[in-house]
Amino acid sequence: MSDAVTWDVEAVKARWRAPEPHDDKYSRGVVGVIAGSEAYPGAAALVVSAAARSGAGMVRYVGPMRAQDLVLHHRPECVVHDPGDAAEKLPRAAAWVLGPGVADYPEQDAAMGAAMAAGAPLVVDAGALETVAKARAAGSREASADAVLLTPHAGELVRTLRALRHDVTSDDVMGDREGHARLLAETSRAAVLLKGSRTIIATPGGGLIRLPPAPSWLASAGSGDVLAGIAGAALASGMSAAEAGACAAWLHAQAGQAASAGGPLVALEVAAAVPRVIASFLT
Repeated sequence: MSDAVTWDVEAVKARWRAPEPHDDKYSRGVVGVIAGSEAYPGAAALVVSAAARSGAGMVRYVGPMRAQDLVLHHRPECVVHDPGDAAEKLPRAAAWVLGPGVADYPEQDAAMGAAMAAGAPLVVDAGALETVAKARAAGSREASADAVLLTPHAGELVRTLRALRHDVTSDDVMGDREGHARLLAETSRAAVLLKGSRTIIATPGGGLIRLPPAPSWLASAGSGDVLAGIAGAALASGMSAAEAGACAAWLHAQAGQAASAGGPLVALEVAAAVPRVIASFLT
């Protein structure tokens, strides 16, 4: 896509795949999640909950025991894996979500490396952004450009561009969000979803998708983890990275509106509202 486009409900409806009678849990899309940590176990539960609520046929979780316990408390249907085992033999998944809440766990880092090396479609957030962007900028691109979605907020975009030796500031990014999202997309050869009240998605080659304004109540802890989980489910269903990001951002905003009803919300409520929003445009 070379021209800027604006995403709406019709764009989502045209791409969102509802299950059919012949589908099973594998054909509906398996999402692998490498997120959370002993310090931030909640991120894991939020990503997994959002992926499951968005229609993934199965969700697999890779992370430390404290996060595994929290994941199973919220989503007992999730399949959990030890990070060391996953690094040695990567579990079967159609797409992986890497990075939300990860912190100082070498076995989990090794599992993320295995997912990258496998060439699997990826949603990359938070603690994995710099690692994946640097690897892809250096030429390690086992997954194609249309199968990798980076999801930074403005501060993470600054840090990631600096890690790639671009001398940028927060003021630079806020003054030209689209230009800097495109810069990261070109440098990393991946789609870039720049989060904010007006989310945008840039692709290598200059393509740009603009999303409508999202509710300001979504500026809340864990909201980005929910977005990553929705995007993981969309990517696992067979969408391109840019399409998955655009559909996820639109759905995330609508779920935020439903959860908020004009007032405060918390991230888990956004994940819980996702099925109602999907039903509204599929029926």
